[in-house]
Amino acid sequence: MNRSEDCALFFGRLLVAALFLPSGFNKLMAFSTFASSLAAKGMPYPTVIAGIMVAAEFLGPLALLIGLWPRWTALALIGFTGASLWMSYGQTGLNMLLRPQQSVELYERLAIVGGLLFYFTSGPGGWSRTSLR
Repeated sequence: MNRSEDCALFFGRLLVAALFLPSGFNKLMAFSTFASSLAAKGMPYPTVIAGIMVAAEFLGPLALLIGLWPRWTALALIGFTGASLWMSYGQTGLNMLLRPQQSVELYERLAIVGGLLFYFTSGPGGWSRTSLR
């Protein structure tokens, strides 16, 4: 890859990480509140699920910024996004797809998954820890 492609991949990683990292940090700092909100939604084992989700939302973007384990990082963040979509919309997600004027947030999250799929296939580029090894 040339320098402009490496630069574009780095800034793409930076922007995707900026979507997840602040929210993950806030959930980490208020972990018990996040776990209790999951319990209020009726999730089984809310503390375990909260721990997995906070780890994915906080550690995933850090690995994304550094460029470590690109495929695993992309898969973890795709899984996190899918889980958060399911918890937000549940069974009504299909109805949201059929009514596009009412589902902007759903399509934004699907676009994030699309960007992570690009990262999964293209890799982190030259400006990453993976390429420096």
